[in-house]
Amino acid sequence: MRSIHLALALAGLALPATAIALHNHLIKSTPTSDETVGRSPKEVRLWFAEKVQAQFSSIGLLAADSSKIEIGKAHATDDPLSIAADVTKPLAAGKYTVVWRTAGDDGHAVRGRFAFTVGK
Repeated sequence: MRSIHLALALAGLALPATAIALHNHLIKSTPTSDETVGRSPKEVRLWFAEKVQAQFSSIGLLAADSSKIEIGKAHATDDPLSIAADVTKPLAAGKYTVVWRTAGDDGHAVRGRFAFTVGK
């Protein structure tokens, strides 16, 4: 009986990880996380595990001091798994943080952030 309770408890611990795996998630980006790019990117592009709907997505950009950098609105691309936002003004050398939000087919909102650096 005790081994049955232990097995049920262990199975219960595995459920949250399985549930998280079902939600949309970022699979790659340009620039990539922790990348140092030689010059300012012209866009930030994100790819997800599931189809993205641009109207329910956002991409933001923060400077090293957490001030907001104005960039274009997130828009659909030629790939249904990606969205992009144009970087409308060249970025100075320094560290930047991309903040994003989207939803998967299940409607569950997911968000994340990562940093990249523009070299000198």
